Amino acid sequence: MRWFLLVAILILLSCCVQEETKPETPVQTPETPIPTTATTTPEMTPSEKKLEETVPLKEIEKIPSEYLLQLKPWKLVKGTEKSDFYTTEIPRKPAMEKIINVSANLRGDLATPVVDNLVFLVDNYRVYAYSDELVWSYNVYESLEKDIKAYCVGDYLFVGTTSGKKGFSLIAFEKDSGKIAWHKEINIAGSVSALIVSDLVCIGTDHLDPWVMCFTQQGELKWRAKIDGTVNGFAVGNGKLFVSANKLYAFELQNGKLLWEVEKGYSAPLYKNGMIFVSKQGYVYAFSEEGKELWNKYFGAGEDLSYNPILSASNYALYIPRTIGNKPFDLQIVDFDGNLIGTFNLSANEFPGFPVISDDIVILPVKTESYGKIYILWRGLEKLFELKHEGDEVFAPKIAVSKGKIYAVFSDNRSSQKLYVLSDSKAPEIISINLQTVEDEISISVLIKDPESAIYRVSVVYSEDSGKWNYKDMELGRRYVREPIGGYGLSEELYVAKLKVKKSVEFYIVAVDNSNNVAYSKVYAYALT
Repeated sequence: MRWFLLVAILILLSCCVQEETKPETPVQTPETPIPTTATTTPEMTPSEKKLEETVPLKEIEKIPSEYLLQLKPWKLVKGTEKSDFYTTEIPRKPAMEKIINVSANLRGDLATPVVDNLVFLVDNYRVYAYSDELVWSYNVYESLEKDIKAYCVGDYLFVGTTSGKKGFSLIAFEKDSGKIAWHKEINIAGSVSALIVSDLVCIGTDHLDPWVMCFTQQGELKWRAKIDGTVNGFAVGNGKLFVSANKLYAFELQNGKLLWEVEKGYSAPLYKNGMIFVSKQGYVYAFSEEGKELWNKYFGAGEDLSYNPILSASNYALYIPRTIGNKPFDLQIVDFDGNLIGTFNLSANEFPGFPVISDDIVILPVKTESYGKIYILWRGLEKLFELKHEGDEVFAPKIAVSKGKIYAVFSDNRSSQKLYVLSDSKAPEIISINLQTVEDEISISVLIKDPESAIYRVSVVYSEDSGKWNYKDMELGRRYVREPIGGYGLSEELYVAKLKVKKSVEFYIVAVDNSNNVAYSKVYAYALT
């Protein structure tokens, strides 16, 4: 019975629940489109153009001089005939170019080579000019009965002498021929003790009759000033002549006006970055251009027999070999506030000489009783190269650098010397060039190295639509926290660049090292088709 009632209720409910359906309303389509304020952007069809390699039409040009490193000739920094030299760049690992037998024993020491197309050296009596061999010489003693005391180079090769019957001589030699351009005999008892060339040729004399005299390079006396004691040396900076004798003096270079003097005798001065540096009894002293002592610190710094301090300076630091104290000696790198920032330790019994520097490379000559040697150091800290010359009771080598070449005088013994000429004549090595083209752009990556001098500059040289050649410097493809030892490109280095192509482009790669050797790739050509 219950079952029957349940079925009846379900049937009744299904009859009462109806799904309501609405009649469809047809959509009216207007005869004209409904206007709208929105604009539509049509789809862009992908470009069908692509880069295709073509035959080059242009030839490689010689790189213009403004894209090369401006290698400097010999430049006097310290201001005596014993000066060190400052240059833009020095080869890191040079090759031997030639060795010449020379005479260069000046008053019991080696003479420093002076370079201006020819290499000039002196001994006590004679002046010599060398190329691959002796070009000319002049016997000063035989002609004037005077010994050579000092020398330097400007428009002429200038030589100063000891005093004779009519005083000392200042002689100007024509550099190419050795002819005497002019000769001054100056009737005072003192002998020449130092020479320097800036705009003027300046002479310092010894204690017998101590003077500073400055001449034009044509021999006209511009001014002279009496001083106290033998002139130990000169330096020039910012229009001033700094003179070291029993006092430290500053004169206006052009007129000789005394600007200041310091009541103390020091070594020959070194001028750098607006400061004057001198040494005395192991201490290095720093003065301002106005004569104010800025600091003094003990570095074991010594001088040679002519009171030239054995120290040098780059744009960033002082390089002070320690020559006083306990062995082994070392090369000290000191900032311009007098703080020690690094050292290079020498081997036992090696005694250092005058460092020759660029901003990154230091050439340090050393000697023992049985050999002379030069070290080439990266920033004074890491050895890149060394050259040893065996001998007997040798002198410390003397170094000059001119236009990227190294000139080193070594002694076999006290009476026999040799001039070594070291250079880098190898072009950089372009190891590989990889090109990638994407639409209208070429990506270029180049691997280059130069184990002798390191890379100075890498450029992509390109021409659009057969126009003129244009130069674009390539960028380093890898980033470093510190510059690699020896410089970028001493070992293999990656350089990258990109070029956009409008219609057609031709290009090649040119690489320059720090000795101005140049390498060129072949010419590549592409067209947008």
